[in-house]
Amino acid sequence: MAKLKAVPKIVPIRNKEITKEKLVKAVGKVLAEVGFQRLGVNLVAREAGVDKKLIYRYYQGLEGLVAEYGRTVEFWPTAEELLGEDAERIRDMAPHELMSQFFKRYLRAILRRPQTLEILAWEGVVRNDLTRALEEVRVRTALEFFELMQTDPPEEVDLTALVMILAASVNFLAVRSRMHRNLGGVDVRSEAGWKRIEDTLDLMLERTLKQ
Repeated sequence: MAKLKAVPKIVPIRNKEITKEKLVKAVGKVLAEVGFQRLGVNLVAREAGVDKKLIYRYYQGLEGLVAEYGRTVEFWPTAEELLGEDAERIRDMAPHELMSQFFKRYLRAILRRPQTLEILAWEGVVRNDLTRALEEVRVRTALEFFELMQTDPPEEVDLTALVMILAASVNFLAVRSRMHRNLGGVDVRSEAGWKRIEDTLDLMLERTLKQ
């Protein structure tokens, strides 16, 4: 009886960068599905198909991995994405125009990221070291955009509070649009509905910041 030819074993790919990419994608997917409270190294490693020890080796733990995911364009738009090719034109805008441009582009950017919307929804029920790791990239992106502002807003306007209120509002509307078509009489799943919101942002900021 003829001997069966030995089948060579498949050598697993142990490329560090490929493994890291798998982990980053996996943590985003698992986080969107189970939230911050249930997120754990075992779930992420299982999703990525790698040993959980690699999370500690490459990222010093779950917080480092989540922070790395937060820096990806899959999770959050960069200042460059929000600026597009208009950096010079935006630099010349009045404060109300620049801020309106930022929030409208920011809104559209997160609407294009359904996984991000799921994660933002989970942030509404818990705050811990993992949520803080994702907050940092958002603050940095906004600061990079607003650094282009050449003219100071009116002295009586608390710009920090204004940005906080608008960011919270935009996040709320985008997150709620996952589950509700109609919010307060506005169709948040139609282009016409979002255009109403954008036009109102324009008006609010013009009335608040125009000098």
